[in-house]
Amino acid sequence: MELTPLRRANTGAMLGGVCASLARRWQVDPTIVRIAMVLLALMGGLGIAFYVGAVLLVPRDGSTEVPVNRIAPFTRGWSPTATIGAVVGLGLLITIAIGSWLPFGIAPAVGLAFLWYFGFYRRRPHTTGQPPSADAGQSALPAATQPPTRPVEAMTPFERAAAEWQQRVAEQDLRTTRPRHSDAVPHQLPVGSPTEPWDVPRLVEYRPANPSDYSAAPSAPPPVPDWTPPTGRRRPRARWLWPLVLCLNGLGLATLAVLSEAFGVAVPPIAYAGTVLGALGLGLFIGAFAGRPGGLLPLSVLAGLVTVTMLLPGPGFGPMGDHTYSYTSMAQLPATKQSHGGGDVIIDLRQLSVTESRQIEFDNGLGDVTVKLPATGNVVVQWKVGLGDYTGPDGRREGVDGSGTYERISNPAGPTLTVVVQVGAGDLNVVTS
Repeated sequence: MELTPLRRANTGAMLGGVCASLARRWQVDPTIVRIAMVLLALMGGLGIAFYVGAVLLVPRDGSTEVPVNRIAPFTRGWSPTATIGAVVGLGLLITIAIGSWLPFGIAPAVGLAFLWYFGFYRRRPHTTGQPPSADAGQSALPAATQPPTRPVEAMTPFERAAAEWQQRVAEQDLRTTRPRHSDAVPHQLPVGSPTEPWDVPRLVEYRPANPSDYSAAPSAPPPVPDWTPPTGRRRPRARWLWPLVLCLNGLGLATLAVLSEAFGVAVPPIAYAGTVLGALGLGLFIGAFAGRPGGLLPLSVLAGLVTVTMLLPGPGFGPMGDHTYSYTSMAQLPATKQSHGGGDVIIDLRQLSVTESRQIEFDNGLGDVTVKLPATGNVVVQWKVGLGDYTGPDGRREGVDGSGTYERISNPAGPTLTVVVQVGAGDLNVVTS
């Protein structure tokens, strides 16, 4: 499986040979490429992700085996698209994992890429040979037969063989276009004027020792029997496996929902992702014996990437499902931010008496949020909605990434309750009664 013509260098490599191979490809100093790779590593971790991806996808000199197939043998049956997609997903995970504590974001890397592509790469002349020389003692061969601009020792064995074959073809074409000369030496390029005629080897017709073996005329070639290459037996796809996987997913998610709603168990979001991944993994295991249906493997890889991303250090997603937060006294108000992963949320403050200045924060990832304000007292609502509508006493706002502040100040000298609400995707309703 050829994913790229690039090969990682065996000589001059510091770690994996990626920078050395790129320097050989671009004909620049490897130190420049290594410095650029370090700078990219500091810009959101892109350099690290790119280097790891190149080590997994680019073979060594003299080899055609993709390294990721050797490291993970179960990927040998994957298509090139699936292999590249899995490595790209791994690069995204690396960028997410280490990009948050690096000093620079990815914007400088994108700018440098544009500058390099349009300022250097597009304007660079891509020549494969030298123009023919008119000096005496040199043959006026086409550009394809001249020595390549790249040093021979910097080429891979495949590139050297291709260059030699290209030169031989050009020499043969040049020989067939010139008249014969009895004094010329066959299989030798002319040394003198480009127009000097020289000998062309004759083509000798091959005839077998026993012409009677032919079924046709003696000059006819022997018949070639019809032959088709053998094809491997394709394993039938188990079409019943998809319904089984969907049923397992539905049963697992329904069980978690019942535990959360009926029994009040705090089910973390990672449990839902793990349930989906487990059902898909069981389907892959069964498909290894009964035949894997189409689309099951890419979906399993995607579910695995999502699950690993949720396991990375970061802000908590909070519980899932509908929930109601009800407070009747200032002592019950939470001191920390309340995060909710998904579902409808109701924040009931109608029975609350504002006796001191406090601030509470609520965050809901996916779902509608309803805030019921106290009947009396000073109240300030600071809201932000990523995708959804806001409806409150001060009107209605629609659109994307909206934010605002609603204030109800009945006594400027009295205490004030500040409610900070953030909704990722959903509607926010603020009611006063």
